Amino acid sequence: MIIQNGTIEVQSSTGGGLDTTTGFPRVATPSWGEPIPCQFSPVKVNRLAQSQGEPVIEKSFTILIEEQPQEFAAERVRLKTDTGRFVGEFSIISAEPLEAVGQVKITV
Repeated sequence: MIIQNGTIEVQSSTGGGLDTTTGFPRVATPSWGEPIPCQFSPVKVNRLAQSQGEPVIEKSFTILIEEQPQEFAAERVRLKTDTGRFVGEFSIISAEPLEAVGQVKITV
């Protein structure tokens, strides 16, 4: 059982591939799935980071969700608080099933 403090949405891409008439590639359109209840907590917040000479804030989170019927195989997620405040879009570093408690631990 998680103590929900937010939701994640999984990004999926539709379309793409090759256009059969021209042979040119088609652009895939990203879309967001339904919100999944989650519990998240920050692992690291670095306010002194820089990218190309500009200050940025590096964030890393651990996210717990209830175990899914199929294996969790997303590449990118969008994280929001339970009040709807946008936290960020993140690439998934790892997704580990925790079988003893029936949850999936996601590191972003």
